[in-house]
Amino acid sequence: MNTDINLQAGEAYFGKAPKRIRTLLGSCVAVTVWHSELKLGGLCHYLISERKDNTNSTKSGDYKYGKQALAFLKQQMMCNADLKEYEVGIYGGSNMYNSESSSTIGEKNVSYAHQWLKQLGLNAKNEDVLGEVCRTLILDLSTGDVHLKRYQQEQ
Repeated sequence: MNTDINLQAGEAYFGKAPKRIRTLLGSCVAVTVWHSELKLGGLCHYLISERKDNTNSTKSGDYKYGKQALAFLKQQMMCNADLKEYEVGIYGGSNMYNSESSSTIGEKNVSYAHQWLKQLGLNAKNEDVLGEVCRTLILDLSTGDVHLKRYQQEQ
Protein backbone atom coordinates (compact mmCIF):
# COMPACT_ATOMS: atom_id res chain seq x y z
CA MET A 1 0.00 0.00 0.00
CA ASN A 2 1.41 3.37 -1.03
CA THR A 3 1.66 6.22 1.41
CA ASP A 4 1.41 9.72 -0.04
CA ILE A 5 3.78 12.47 1.08
CA ASN A 6 2.44 15.92 0.15
CA LEU A 7 5.18 18.50 -0.27
CA GLN A 8 4.60 22.22 -0.21
CA ALA A 9 6.90 24.81 -1.74
CA GLY A 10 10.13 24.97 0.23
CA GLU A 11 10.05 21.33 1.33
CA ALA A 12 12.02 18.21 0.43
CA TYR A 13 11.68 14.50 1.10
CA PHE A 14 13.90 11.45 0.60
CA GLY A 15 12.84 7.91 1.50
CA LYS A 16 12.04 4.36 0.47
CA ALA A 17 9.12 2.68 -1.24
CA PRO A 18 6.22 2.24 -0.85
CA LYS A 19 5.64 5.96 -0.92
CA ARG A 20 4.43 8.49 -3.45
CA ILE A 21 5.62 12.07 -3.24
CA ARG A 22 3.31 14.71 -4.65
CA THR A 23 3.54 18.45 -5.15
CA LEU A 24 2.00 21.31 -7.13
CA LEU A 25 4.29 23.51 -9.24
CA GLY A 26 4.09 26.91 -10.88
CA SER A 27 7.28 28.94 -11.26
CA CYS A 28 8.92 26.74 -8.62
CA VAL A 29 11.06 23.78 -9.67
CA ALA A 30 10.95 20.21 -8.43
CA VAL A 31 13.92 17.92 -8.89
CA THR A 32 13.22 14.21 -8.54
CA VAL A 33 15.78 11.46 -7.92
CA TRP A 34 15.13 7.71 -7.92
CA HIS A 35 17.28 4.60 -7.56
CA SER A 36 15.79 1.62 -9.42
CA GLU A 37 17.50 -1.19 -7.48
CA LEU A 38 17.15 0.29 -3.99
CA LYS A 39 13.61 1.59 -4.63
CA LEU A 40 14.34 4.88 -2.94
CA GLY A 41 14.50 8.48 -3.93
CA GLY A 42 13.26 11.92 -3.25
CA LEU A 43 11.98 15.24 -4.40
CA CYS A 44 12.75 18.84 -3.55
CA HIS A 45 10.47 21.78 -4.37
CA TYR A 46 12.26 25.13 -4.33
CA LEU A 47 10.90 28.62 -4.94
CA ILE A 48 14.04 30.50 -5.95
CA SER A 49 17.59 29.45 -6.73
CA GLU A 50 19.62 31.32 -4.09
CA ARG A 51 19.30 33.89 -1.35
CA LYS A 52 19.98 37.43 -2.55
CA ASP A 53 22.14 38.27 0.46
CA ASN A 54 24.51 35.31 -0.17
CA THR A 55 24.19 33.95 3.35
CA ASN A 56 23.96 30.23 3.91
CA SER A 57 21.86 30.39 7.06
CA THR A 58 18.42 28.89 6.72
CA LYS A 59 16.29 27.04 9.21
CA SER A 60 16.81 23.30 9.20
CA GLY A 61 14.32 21.75 6.80
CA ASP A 62 13.73 25.04 4.96
CA TYR A 63 14.32 24.26 1.32
CA LYS A 64 12.78 27.26 -0.42
CA TYR A 65 16.18 27.99 -1.98
CA GLY A 66 17.53 25.68 -4.66
CA LYS A 67 21.00 25.77 -3.15
CA GLN A 68 19.82 24.20 0.13
CA ALA A 69 17.20 21.92 -1.41
CA LEU A 70 19.60 20.41 -3.94
CA ALA A 71 22.34 20.07 -1.32
CA PHE A 72 19.86 18.02 0.77
CA LEU A 73 19.07 15.74 -2.20
CA LYS A 74 22.75 15.27 -3.03
CA GLN A 75 23.60 14.39 0.57
CA GLN A 76 20.77 11.82 0.77
CA MET A 77 21.71 10.31 -2.59
CA MET A 78 25.38 9.95 -1.66
CA CYS A 79 24.49 8.25 1.64
CA ASN A 80 22.81 5.42 -0.29
CA ALA A 81 24.53 4.94 -3.67
CA ASP A 82 26.76 6.49 -6.32
CA LEU A 83 25.15 9.63 -7.78
CA LYS A 84 25.31 8.23 -11.32
CA GLU A 85 22.98 5.34 -10.32
CA TYR A 86 20.00 7.69 -9.87
CA GLU A 87 17.42 8.72 -12.43
CA VAL A 88 16.86 12.47 -12.25
CA GLY A 89 13.94 14.62 -13.40
CA ILE A 90 13.33 18.38 -13.54
CA TYR A 91 9.82 19.83 -13.53
CA GLY A 92 8.15 23.24 -13.28
CA GLY A 93 9.61 26.67 -13.87
CA SER A 94 6.55 28.11 -15.57
CA ASN A 95 6.09 31.80 -16.27
CA MET A 96 3.23 32.37 -13.85
CA TYR A 97 3.41 36.16 -13.75
CA ASN A 98 3.57 38.71 -16.53
CA SER A 99 7.25 39.52 -16.63
CA GLU A 100 9.02 42.04 -18.78
CA SER A 101 12.43 41.15 -17.35
CA SER A 102 15.09 39.37 -19.36
CA SER A 103 14.45 36.07 -17.57
CA THR A 104 11.60 34.91 -15.38
CA ILE A 105 11.77 33.32 -11.93
CA GLY A 106 10.90 30.00 -13.55
CA GLU A 107 13.69 30.28 -16.13
CA LYS A 108 16.21 31.09 -13.39
CA ASN A 109 15.00 28.11 -11.33
CA VAL A 110 15.31 25.71 -14.26
CA SER A 111 18.73 27.07 -15.17
CA TYR A 112 19.89 26.52 -11.58
CA ALA A 113 18.77 22.86 -11.69
CA HIS A 114 20.61 22.35 -15.00
CA GLN A 115 23.79 23.89 -13.53
CA TRP A 116 23.53 21.57 -10.50
CA LEU A 117 23.24 18.50 -12.74
CA LYS A 118 26.16 19.63 -14.87
CA GLN A 119 28.35 20.12 -11.76
CA LEU A 120 27.54 16.55 -10.69
CA GLY A 121 28.07 15.12 -14.17
CA LEU A 122 24.44 13.98 -14.38
CA ASN A 123 21.73 14.32 -17.01
CA ALA A 124 17.99 14.61 -16.52
CA LYS A 125 16.21 11.50 -17.78
CA ASN A 126 12.87 13.30 -17.64
CA GLU A 127 12.11 16.98 -17.98
CA ASP A 128 8.93 19.02 -18.27
CA VAL A 129 9.76 22.68 -17.73
CA LEU A 130 8.86 26.27 -18.58
CA GLY A 131 5.71 27.31 -20.42
CA GLU A 132 2.73 28.92 -18.75
CA VAL A 133 1.11 25.97 -16.96
CA CYS A 134 0.76 24.67 -13.43
CA ARG A 135 1.73 21.06 -12.86
CA THR A 136 0.77 18.40 -10.37
CA LEU A 137 3.64 15.97 -9.97
CA ILE A 138 3.65 12.55 -8.30
CA LEU A 139 6.80 10.44 -7.94
CA ASP A 140 6.15 6.77 -7.10
CA LEU A 141 9.15 5.41 -5.21
CA SER A 142 8.09 1.80 -5.89
CA THR A 143 8.39 2.14 -9.66
CA GLY A 144 10.11 5.46 -10.35
CA ASP A 145 7.10 6.48 -12.42
CA VAL A 146 6.36 10.18 -12.59
CA HIS A 147 2.73 11.14 -13.07
CA LEU A 148 2.37 14.66 -14.37
CA LYS A 149 -0.78 16.66 -14.96
CA ARG A 150 -0.62 20.08 -16.60
CA TYR A 151 -3.18 22.86 -15.99
CA GLN A 152 -3.61 25.93 -18.18
CA GLN A 153 -3.69 29.27 -16.41
CA GLU A 154 -7.04 31.02 -16.32
CA GLN A 155 -6.90 34.40 -18.00
